[in-house]
Amino acid sequence: MITEIKFNPSILKRYFNLKVVQACRSCKRYGIGQCKINISDMGYYKSLLPTYKNGILVFKRFEIDNAENWKELGRLSSLEIHNYLLAKRDELLNKGYWFSIILTAGSCKLCNQCISPCNQPNKAAVPIEGSGIDVVSLMEEFNVYLGFPVEEQGFYFRIGMVLYDN
Repeated sequence: MITEIKFNPSILKRYFNLKVVQACRSCKRYGIGQCKINISDMGYYKSLLPTYKNGILVFKRFEIDNAENWKELGRLSSLEIHNYLLAKRDELLNKGYWFSIILTAGSCKLCNQCISPCNQPNKAAVPIEGSGIDVVSLMEEFNVYLGFPVEEQGFYFRIGMVLYDN
């Protein structure tokens, strides 16, 4: 079950951290498609994101049932949250909330082969971490604690957010 937590995006000011952006560079998808090529610098997001009036964190806990399917499970869980965020954004647009942005759970995985320029710019999304937000600390604000390494604890979370106003 996907959980939603409403929050005031002004709190995001406290959670930007250059070390998060630096950590993105270790990801195998860094530099591909939406990951860094099409991501503005942290200063852009630090100025923009806290100005929205409404925010919804969406997250889900996923169990790791075996090591063999870890890669596929990671892809499918990212897609589940991403598609949920797209539906939520469409719902908001239909209600007249013209200014909205989604930040997804990890790298965008909409296409089997990511290319630049993006084939689906209307659906692609930047990872929360790519904006510079320290997701681990942000989730602690809401008493959700992410443990690492996930393989040892047997579960992990996928986290996304939608910010909006009209």
